[in-house]
Amino acid sequence: MSPSTTPPTPARAPRSRRRLLLTLGAISVGWKVLVLTLGAAVPKWVIDDGVGALPSELRPYARDAKASAARLWNGPIERHGVVRTLRVVSVRRVPGAGASDAAARRCGGLEARVRAYTYFAVPYSEARVVCDSGVVEYRVFRPRAAAEAKEPAAPPPVYLRGSD
Repeated sequence: MSPSTTPPTPARAPRSRRRLLLTLGAISVGWKVLVLTLGAAVPKWVIDDGVGALPSELRPYARDAKASAARLWNGPIERHGVVRTLRVVSVRRVPGAGASDAAARRCGGLEARVRAYTYFAVPYSEARVVCDSGVVEYRVFRPRAAAEAKEPAAPPPVYLRGSD
């Protein structure tokens, strides 16, 4: 038997095993830190806040709507972990809201839709905000038929949280 193929002595086997376990543990922790760090950074790099794309007269309302929507995702896990960035998708005038809805009258009949994104810029949910109150809709993707129809179809059932 050559010296290079000698079996490990009983004293060397635990050290070798310990070194292997430490190496595997370091690799496991290292790739998780790398993935979570990149995952948290990507939404800020890729997605802007959407306010700059709006007409100048709607930008102040869009900024307020984004701040109001950020308060809607108020669970500790959502606030500190899941929701990485927000984007104002649209601001529109609500037809016929002038006399019927007091909140819409306060804001000039404006309504905003704000979408939340999670790690790696994956859409999480969407909020509909009127003035300083809103509703979080956990169903982000609408059926294609409703999106293509000229008259909006009745919305599918959604889970709601927040105040109206």
